[in-house]
Amino acid sequence: MLAHLVTRHPWRVFVVWAVFIVVTLMCMSWGFGNGGLFDRLTNPVSMAEGSESDTVYKDASTDSNGIVIIGLVDGVTLPEDIPALTQYMAADRQDFTQIAGVTKLQDPFQAPDLTNPAVQVLFSTKQDGFVLLVYLDADLDADAQKTAESAVDDALANLQQDMRAQLPDAQVRVISSSSMNNAVMVQIQSDLVHGESIGLPIAFILLIIVFGGVIFAGMPVLAALAAIGTGMGMLWLVTFIVDVPGFTTNVASVIGVSLSVDYGLIMVSRYREEIGKILIREGYTTDGSHVPKKPAALPIVREAMEITIHTAGRTIIFSALTTALALTALLTMKASMLRVIGIAGIIVIILALLAAVTLIPSIVVLLGRRLIRPSIIVFLPGLRRLISSVADTSNDHGVFSKLAHWVHKRPWPIMIVVVLILVAMAWPLGGLQLRTDTNDYLPAGMPATEAYQTLQADYPAMESASIIVIADQTPEGTADLVQHLQTLQDVDYISQPAALASDPGRSVVNVHVNAENQVGPEITGMVEDLRAYDAGYTLMVGGPAALQHDFIQSILDRAPIAITILVLAVFLLMYLMTGSIVVPAKTMIINALSLVASLGVTTFIFMHGYLGMPKVMGIETFILVCGVCFGFGLAMDYEVFLVARIKEYWNAGFSNDEAVERGLQRSGRIITSAGAIIVAVFIGFTFGEMIPIKQIGVILAVMVITDVTLVRMLLVPATMTILGKWNWWPHSTRREVSTPTEEPGTLTVR
Repeated sequence: MLAHLVTRHPWRVFVVWAVFIVVTLMCMSWGFGNGGLFDRLTNPVSMAEGSESDTVYKDASTDSNGIVIIGLVDGVTLPEDIPALTQYMAADRQDFTQIAGVTKLQDPFQAPDLTNPAVQVLFSTKQDGFVLLVYLDADLDADAQKTAESAVDDALANLQQDMRAQLPDAQVRVISSSSMNNAVMVQIQSDLVHGESIGLPIAFILLIIVFGGVIFAGMPVLAALAAIGTGMGMLWLVTFIVDVPGFTTNVASVIGVSLSVDYGLIMVSRYREEIGKILIREGYTTDGSHVPKKPAALPIVREAMEITIHTAGRTIIFSALTTALALTALLTMKASMLRVIGIAGIIVIILALLAAVTLIPSIVVLLGRRLIRPSIIVFLPGLRRLISSVADTSNDHGVFSKLAHWVHKRPWPIMIVVVLILVAMAWPLGGLQLRTDTNDYLPAGMPATEAYQTLQADYPAMESASIIVIADQTPEGTADLVQHLQTLQDVDYISQPAALASDPGRSVVNVHVNAENQVGPEITGMVEDLRAYDAGYTLMVGGPAALQHDFIQSILDRAPIAITILVLAVFLLMYLMTGSIVVPAKTMIINALSLVASLGVTTFIFMHGYLGMPKVMGIETFILVCGVCFGFGLAMDYEVFLVARIKEYWNAGFSNDEAVERGLQRSGRIITSAGAIIVAVFIGFTFGEMIPIKQIGVILAVMVITDVTLVRMLLVPATMTILGKWNWWPHSTRREVSTPTEEPGTLTVR
């Protein structure tokens, strides 16, 4: 039905896609007056909703005097410049207090005694600056808050201009949740555009080499752009239901581009194969030099495309469903951030699938005869031989069938060696440290980031606490707790217990620990010890390390459910596609080993800062989870591509080994070409600035390289050789065809 619809009504399909793309792009960029996608994205501050650390964060943040905007003034000299600074602040203070929504202004020059310790905390330890705190009413709505923040920014800019009349080096920078969020969003957009601007052109060039022509090469890229563009528009709709983290767009883009290229490549390759068979059947040359004139060209194009949709389209549908089911593991997680990423991933998978089986076929049918003749590119000096050596056209015998035949002769040694290599690759996982720190998302070099880092380094009282303790006790009753906190190792500073304004019977204490890694094992151990400490009253422990601990625990709590759903769903789909119980079971084991090996290599790269990657203290937790789900989905893609072709030959009556050889020959070029193209796309995303996006780019690139080389080319043929006809159990006994039909040669046009 789908094949008939697309091939008989290509214009309708194309127009529907064009309208859909335009509407979704308008949603993404304009939002019909409700803000575009990037205006509606958020920057999550808690990834473990409902946990103890999340409760502590909410209680501590809502207990403040309101929304705080920090004006960081530096480039001055203290105490010499104090008289001038006192004069300027007195003159400009009213500019802040008159802003609608401002409830309070705090700066050190209001105090009669600047030596007071409570005032000294507002001065830099380097004696080169100070901070002023502007408090906004916490009950302001979004528009009023935005207006007030803009007015405060203007007042700070005017203060800087006034001070520079006498203090030319004075600089005023803004630190607020909005400025930090804006910096992150700007970097997210920049990394998204940067990654695609590098990855897609490289992919396009490689596709030209594979297909030997610009039009065919452009189709997977066009499908990728359509899937990403419409996916971003659909994600805009999701922002009206749940908060969508900013980096979701980057993650969705990575998976959307990779799958669109995969699916587009297999559709175009299979079409070229089928049109080649039909041309031979009809008595035309396979090099495209003599093809039927119009209108005779249209029926054979339709026929070839219908066969392509029935064969390659079916494979793509199974692949997309398998990958989407792999992402359902994210939907079971407690963290809404992971659930949203799962939703975004499933959306772009569905759109990539639809683009492959409807948009690309409609364009092929519309272009018809034009795609049969060779492209002028193949006649360019030096390119013909290169294109011929790696092009997607092939017969049943070639490099990959010879490789499979070589594996058939020594399956046990090859399987053992490959498994040992994968185990060695996985070895660095012993040193893996998971990391969840919102500071990792702050873009380096941005003014807001530099201002925040200055605040953390030069203003100890303003530094983010390592551990936040909320006690069900008044400040006067927490003496024993404070004494216990002072005994903790490497504690730099403990704030005086303060009563919560919302509940005077409870107290909050901030603990600052001198540790390079604020979410490392040292502070995490302190969190666990404090939660087990018996103070005689209830304690709640939060902070960055506590948040990380709770986030990881929330993942571990749901992991059994997620893995069970993943295994059962994928097993069922593979069974429906192959009719075998053995193939799905073997696939699960092999893919799991491949994933673990790839994670080990990724850990090694980032532990030591190899291949131009930054040396970091750990892999972002949510990136590891997403990488496992996406990586498993991509591995299933290649498994489906390979096994589907092998199964075709098995069903045609060939022996198991012959089916493996021919299936690998037909799909090997597609798998390796798709792998090379996708790795180029993934590497493009590593050129951004955000470490989490770099990490997912590297994780997926390593996974694809491992999968398309060691696993699909060697390990899968070896295991299928060892199992023989039992690969297809319980349908391994079937009527043998006495003379299997050789598939005719394929079209060699470009």
